[in-house]
Amino acid sequence: MRSLVVGPTLALVVLTSSPASVPGPVLRARASELSRRRAAIAKADRALVRRVSQTCCGYPLARDKGFFLTFYWLAMEDRFRHEDDEDGDEQAIYSRDGFFIGAYPASFIRSLLMEGSGVLADGRLINYSGPCGFGTGTCYEPLDEEEFPFGRGAGQRPLIPFKSVAIDPRVVALGEPLYIPEFDGLLMPDGSRHDGCVRADDTGGGIKLRDMDFFVVSDENFRRLLPEMAGIARVTPHVEHPRCEYMRVE
Repeated sequence: MRSLVVGPTLALVVLTSSPASVPGPVLRARASELSRRRAAIAKADRALVRRVSQTCCGYPLARDKGFFLTFYWLAMEDRFRHEDDEDGDEQAIYSRDGFFIGAYPASFIRSLLMEGSGVLADGRLINYSGPCGFGTGTCYEPLDEEEFPFGRGAGQRPLIPFKSVAIDPRVVALGEPLYIPEFDGLLMPDGSRHDGCVRADDTGGGIKLRDMDFFVVSDENFRRLLPEMAGIARVTPHVEHPRCEYMRVE
C-alpha cells in the first residue's frame, strides 16, 4: 500500500454582488475565469488519476533514477587468445561432474567468471554452473545453442539481447517485465529502437538491491551503445506497465 500526498486544493472565489450592480463585461470576465479554473481542476484530477493508477501505467520501484545501471555480455575467448596473457599461463576448467572442458588464458577465465556465460574459440557456448572441487574451483557446462543461443540466465532462462536484465530477486521477481523510461526510443546496435521493455532474466553476485545489469551480448555492442546512452547511469524501472505485458512468461 502506497500513501498519496495531494497538493493544495484550488479554491474558487466568487465575489457576491448584485447582478444589477455589476456591468456585463465584468460578469462575462468572471464567468470566463470561473470556467478556466474549473478546467484547471479537472485537468489536475485527470493527471492525479493517471499518476496513481497501477492498471494504467505501472508504477516505479524507486524514486526517479533510483536504480544504478551496469552492463554485461558474453566473454569471448577470441578476445584473449591472441593477446599475451598477463599471468603468462592457462587455467583448466571443468564441468561439475569432472569433465575437462579445456585450458584457457587466465584473463579469459576471469572474464568468464564475471560474465557467467562465454563463447570458446571453437564456437562452444558455456555457462557458469556453480562452485566445485576441480580446476579453478568454479565449474561450467556446455549449453544447447538452440535453446540458449546467447547464454543462460537464472532459473534456466535464455538471455535475450537488449531485453534481459540481471536483478536482485529480493527486489524484483525473476520473469517480471519492467518498463525503463530512460531506454524508450534509444537506438540499439542491431538498428532497432528500444521500446523501454526489459525482463528480469538473470541474477549476479554483484547485483544487490537497486542494481540493474543490462545484457548487451558483446563488449563491442557496449562500446557502440555508449554514445547513445551517454548520461544514463541510473534508471527508473516500472512494474505492471501494460506496454511490457507481452514479455511476461507464466
